Amino acid sequence: MSTPVLSIVVVGFDMARELPRTVQSLLPPYQQGIDLADIEIIVVDNGSADPVQRTDFGHEGNITVLRVEDGGTSPCRAINRGAALARADRLAVMIDGARMASPGLLATAVQASRIDPDAFIATLGFHLGPKVQQISTSEGYTRAVEDQMLADIGWPADGYRLFEICALGESYAHGVLQTPPETTFFLMGRDRFLKMGGYNEAFTGLGGGLSSFDFFNRAVADPEVPFIMLVGEGTFHQLHYGATTREGGVRRPAPEGEGTLGDVYAREYQAITGQPLAMATALPLLFGRLKHPAARHYFFPTVHD
Repeated sequence: MSTPVLSIVVVGFDMARELPRTVQSLLPPYQQGIDLADIEIIVVDNGSADPVQRTDFGHEGNITVLRVEDGGTSPCRAINRGAALARADRLAVMIDGARMASPGLLATAVQASRIDPDAFIATLGFHLGPKVQQISTSEGYTRAVEDQMLADIGWPADGYRLFEICALGESYAHGVLQTPPETTFFLMGRDRFLKMGGYNEAFTGLGGGLSSFDFFNRAVADPEVPFIMLVGEGTFHQLHYGATTREGGVRRPAPEGEGTLGDVYAREYQAITGQPLAMATALPLLFGRLKHPAARHYFFPTVHD
């Protein structure tokens, strides 16, 4: 078996509806400009009630399913276990297996990585539906509504039409004009990921807490390493009532009764890192192009003609 160009780690928990569409969106012919043989997908099942099987993905391609029984409610251990299996020099991570990709995501990210093998390449994250799902779920947005929206745009025939039925995630409200605090999908050198220690497994809170914020801050901290934000490509969150995307999001009361879920996350972050959460200030290089007219105001929301 030839060595792939790109290894992609996708983490899922109880996503029987969402995960097959995510995997489909990461493979040709949906993915454009990249060959099937160049992609390795490592699906990490983080203890789903119904174990994920390779047969859940009715597609050709190099797809491996790894089950993690001791990951807990955080995806950090699952991500690191998946990354340890990666064979390609380039590693991509999708922390949330409910996120479908735009059709040029992989090819554009690989092209950007040729600027520097150590580059950290990040994307914007979108929610399917008229508003972020923390709000839309309180206004009648359901999985059935989402399925109908996808049918109405004829997905997967033209994946760029996802920009017609989405909203920017809360972390990405300023598009690429301001550095986000995290990313929904990134590509970097596998060796650099491993040297960084991967995701910090001390983050054990529901959904990983602010582990993505921590990893993002570490990944862009070195001014000598290029930080690249993709333009025109991203990921689209399917509704699955996740830790931070269900009604109320991080503003809902914490299960422990100690403030909001966001308060719990912030305390965990400070306890682990020794400092309060601070947003990354590194300025990115922008790479890519807009391939759907509806995408412009998401990536450049404050720029007017």
